[in-house]
Amino acid sequence: MCPLPLASVLSTLLLTTSPATPPHPKAPASGAVTPASASTTPGPRGFERMSLPSGFTVPNGIAVDDQGTLYVGSVADGRVLRRVAGGDWTEFFPGSEQVFSVTSLRLDAPRNLLWGTSPDAMGLLRPQGVAGGRGARVFALDVRSGALLKVIPLPAGALGNDLAVAPDGGLYVTDSNRAAVLYLRPGREAWETWVMDPRFSARGPGMSAVGPAGIALAPDGSTLAINTFGPGRLFVIRPGARGQGPSVREVPLPRRLENPDGMRFAPDGRLLLVEGAIQSGDGRLVRIDVLGKSRGAKVLEVLASGMESPVNLTVSDEGRVWVTEARLRDRILRGPEAALPQVFWVASLPLPR
Repeated sequence: MCPLPLASVLSTLLLTTSPATPPHPKAPASGAVTPASASTTPGPRGFERMSLPSGFTVPNGIAVDDQGTLYVGSVADGRVLRRVAGGDWTEFFPGSEQVFSVTSLRLDAPRNLLWGTSPDAMGLLRPQGVAGGRGARVFALDVRSGALLKVIPLPAGALGNDLAVAPDGGLYVTDSNRAAVLYLRPGREAWETWVMDPRFSARGPGMSAVGPAGIALAPDGSTLAINTFGPGRLFVIRPGARGQGPSVREVPLPRRLENPDGMRFAPDGRLLLVEGAIQSGDGRLVRIDVLGKSRGAKVLEVLASGMESPVNLTVSDEGRVWVTEARLRDRILRGPEAALPQVFWVASLPLPR
């Protein structure tokens, strides 16, 4: 299998064996999806699980605003749900022919936009699977109405996996196919290659070939962290001096990460990331002080384990983390004969100090 969008890969392609350009499924009417959709149950290792509505499968992209409103996207059909703090899930965006999957969601609050990535991942999540023929793109929804405002195609051959929004509204997107991070200047539609590095490359069978996946923007508004899904490496990218390109530093770790995916910086400046853990099955939420000045390998602090194919996360200003669990390990390892789970959820836990 060729290198493809990690978080997206892990989250949808295996869910059906539909053709490369399947007809878009009819979405349910907007409004409350189901009265019980926001119920919570204890997770296996110190976290809670908030159930998602019946029929909403393979969650991936996730974001939270400063009022505690959650947004969750599906890799399966491009739908986006919204849940106001203390309320039920409602359909915010029904998906469309232009937005057929959601592997990342990021809020741009000053401009009232919810950005997302939409690669054609159907078919990837199976042994020797390949991505569909529709080009990858990013999209923007109006956070006030859910209206689709922008759809911006990525360059031919790119596979946009995850994204980060700069303070000025610029976008950084990981390209899982080409060992690169792409950049879109505010108000433009022409992509630039922000940085390309051979250390971002991924080779091997199946999901081992997936390169750059998760990306997070540090509190300084200019430093980026990215990971590589197959190789399990972690990098910090800093802007170069005037006239020079960005600098890339690999973060020394005590072990390779097991299929790292979505990432965010916590309010205290430490990095949070999920490990999808295809082989072990022990999905984890990990905290790493990647910007700290300590020498040598950074400590991997496991905050939660026992998660089922965690693919993305978001964190509030108050320090609560939400993680989407795609529950796709069986499908990745066994192929289409593995039944898709009937129940999906979002895991939640407060950040320890």
